[in-house]
Amino acid sequence: MPFLDRIQFANQRDLTGFIPWTIEGSIVGYLRPQLCDLLSPWTDVFQVGSTEVSLHEDLSDFDTRSNAVARVLPSLRNDGFVREAVGECYGVVAELGGSPFMCIDRGAAEAFGIITTGFHLNGLIGDDMWIARRSKTKPMFPGELDNMVAGGWPVDLTIEENVVKECAEEAGMCETLASQAESVGVMTYVMEIEKGLRRHAMHLYDLEVPDSFVPKPVDGEVDSFQRLSIDEVSCIVRDTSEFKYNSSMAVIDFLCRSGRINSDTPGYREIISGMRVSLDNPASVSC
Repeated sequence: MPFLDRIQFANQRDLTGFIPWTIEGSIVGYLRPQLCDLLSPWTDVFQVGSTEVSLHEDLSDFDTRSNAVARVLPSLRNDGFVREAVGECYGVVAELGGSPFMCIDRGAAEAFGIITTGFHLNGLIGDDMWIARRSKTKPMFPGELDNMVAGGWPVDLTIEENVVKECAEEAGMCETLASQAESVGVMTYVMEIEKGLRRHAMHLYDLEVPDSFVPKPVDGEVDSFQRLSIDEVSCIVRDTSEFKYNSSMAVIDFLCRSGRINSDTPGYREIISGMRVSLDNPASVSC
């Protein structure tokens, strides 16, 4: 069941041992015990207990929380537990769409197990798709295939502003064309990784581009683009691991919506349910 394999890969997790991180009594993240140990000396920022980690009670607003946690991150990077700073911040929320309690650098999101959001955009031309190949110098998933445009959603932009920005930066697309992208849903998955937990929501977009439009790499994050038939893209996702794992999920969602994956496809029900898992209660589904 190759399509199902892609979905199950993104939902591998065992939350046994993870410690909830709370703000104002609400769970906003999940931490490995090793991270809790590294946070213990920062008593003016974190209160580390055996069953819960919370922020110090004196940190009572968005800016003071954000600034306090930002002070801790360099030491966690030195310890190899947090990725290098991205310079782009995610909001820290208790539920998808909730108001952020604070923000944190994107490079620390997985270590703290927060809900992260982004978007993936399918560039369509009739029965073809534009597919990006990620730069070989990207720190994560270098050289793998990707949707035409994709990006994380920083806290200081609306999702629409972010789509326009990333379309310009990654594909050289003008705002007029990018603003025609159609929102087609949200996909969610929860994936355990070595240093933490990915709880991610992908806003999905389809954009029918004119035949004359040829995407061009601009910011160095994309190596090249190729125009492939949707059937070719489907076979690559089904039969290989060339696609970045969550980009393959965005393609699978499109194949489901267009009827190319349907109730006759092995594992269809599990495919559908595996693309819409609970982020608020990530232990509720066993994968």
